[in-house]
Amino acid sequence: MNIAFYIAGKLKGDATSTGRVSRMGNRIAIVSVAISVFTMILSVAIVRGFRSEIQKRAAGFTGEILMESPGAGFVTETIPISTDLSYLESLKDHPAVDHIQEFAVSYGIINTGDAIQAVSLKGVGAGYSWDFFERHLKEGRIPVFSQDASSSEIMISRRLSALLQIGLQDVVTMYFIGDNVKMRRFIISGIYDAQLEDIDNHLIIGDIRHTQRLNGWREDQVSGIEVYLKDKSRIEAQQESIEDFIIANSSDTDDGVVLRNVKRIYSHLYDWLDLMDINVVILLTLMVLVAGFNMMSGLLILLFDKTSAIGLFKAMGMKDRSIRNSFLYNAAGVALKGITSGTILAVIFLVIQKTTGLIPLDPSTYFVDSVPVDLSWYHVLLVDVAALGLLLGILMLPLKNIISISPDKAIRMR
Repeated sequence: MNIAFYIAGKLKGDATSTGRVSRMGNRIAIVSVAISVFTMILSVAIVRGFRSEIQKRAAGFTGEILMESPGAGFVTETIPISTDLSYLESLKDHPAVDHIQEFAVSYGIINTGDAIQAVSLKGVGAGYSWDFFERHLKEGRIPVFSQDASSSEIMISRRLSALLQIGLQDVVTMYFIGDNVKMRRFIISGIYDAQLEDIDNHLIIGDIRHTQRLNGWREDQVSGIEVYLKDKSRIEAQQESIEDFIIANSSDTDDGVVLRNVKRIYSHLYDWLDLMDINVVILLTLMVLVAGFNMMSGLLILLFDKTSAIGLFKAMGMKDRSIRNSFLYNAAGVALKGITSGTILAVIFLVIQKTTGLIPLDPSTYFVDSVPVDLSWYHVLLVDVAALGLLLGILMLPLKNIISISPDKAIRMR
């Protein structure tokens, strides 16, 4: 039988006044650890939820990687690239690539009589994946584009709909300014709400044949090519792999292209997420310290209560290591009770939030309408194990000092 485990089981408060104080100290430590673990798990899950949601929404507009003309990011006018790239078909079979689609953009103005708004008409073709917009479609339906003729159906954002006071089946007039002013009328077939204000305020989805004609381009000329990746977690590494593939397989007649990933395109969003990560690290550190100091207080109360017993154990020849382990096992039991309670409460809360969206947010500030959560059992277990290890590490300092008291002094302390 392990004597340290046996003694740890006996280190509980008794009916005496000091014993009741020891029990109270343990209860305070359990509650403190539970609150800290609850807060830490929520912080990690919420930040992961924000990162996941915003990454999905940002990539839904452009793909994880965007191929465009080398001068596209430095001038206001759209510069086309050709879809007759010699390597484009083989790029679709690249192991990192999930899907490729082309688009063409024309910039114009909507005038409803009561309001004027600058907009970007993003033209897409028959091979466009509507998965992202189907998830965020709030009213109406996805535009239908036939092979025979260009379609006048468009899809706008809910934010733009409210701004211009237009809705489903309304006919809107857009003006495009180039060498001369061109006017086009479109019918609103659907309204989406992706809740990214910078994009929702101006983006309209329509038929690519309209935008190509408005720009004076051929059918094989587009503004860019969106590349969707199979693995969303290693964007930079896969971008380098695709760049190497293009260099190795391109011919002298191919248009020059540059690749930009979603983290660069929407750098302000990712900077905001990185700032949240820093805040979470600070919060986790504070929560561990608060729980650690409360645990330390409870342990010190127990140690002072059992000081004479420590002296007796030493006088009987028990090693300092065994005495220290007895109190450490007792503290581990207290910590585990707090960690278990905090984890159960956190998981219940996260499940409720994920299924009901209980806590709302302002989309104009946070880009989502409710607190997003990404519940990962791996991260829950990681927080629990890290919290237990750090708490026990913090408790080693008072244990080492108390256990070092000489037996004769310890026995006299009552």
